[in-house]
Amino acid sequence: MIQEQGTEFIDSPEVHRFPGYSLFMRPDNIIELHFENGFSGSVDDARHMVQLFKKLSGRFKPSLLVICSEDNTFSKEAREYTASREVSAVLKADAFVIKGLALRIIGNGYLKINRPRRPTRLFNSKEEAIDWLKRID
Repeated sequence: MIQEQGTEFIDSPEVHRFPGYSLFMRPDNIIELHFENGFSGSVDDARHMVQLFKKLSGRFKPSLLVICSEDNTFSKEAREYTASREVSAVLKADAFVIKGLALRIIGNGYLKINRPRRPTRLFNSKEEAIDWLKRID
């Protein structure tokens, strides 16, 4: 379930829920993606998410705010696809809110090894991540 500072978002057509993750377009045109505890993402999951990003954004390139749970994992193929030119044609920038040392190590590996073709950073807080995304042109 998506939570924002102790309150849950109500079920609405704007929140798209799938096994392991939920996403929605924020009023500031940032797509917010939440991964549930225990979610392990495959390349098929990543491709599905990108199709949803395209559907939600229409003709503009949105930024993506990703809220991770401490125990999330992502396959090598999913990380490679997510960093690709194909996905960079859809998204302007990525901000990952990371919880836990293990996921931070994976995130730093993603930045150094996969080298996303768009601005991408890891953050400790959602507020810092949103501020950074709003400064991306």
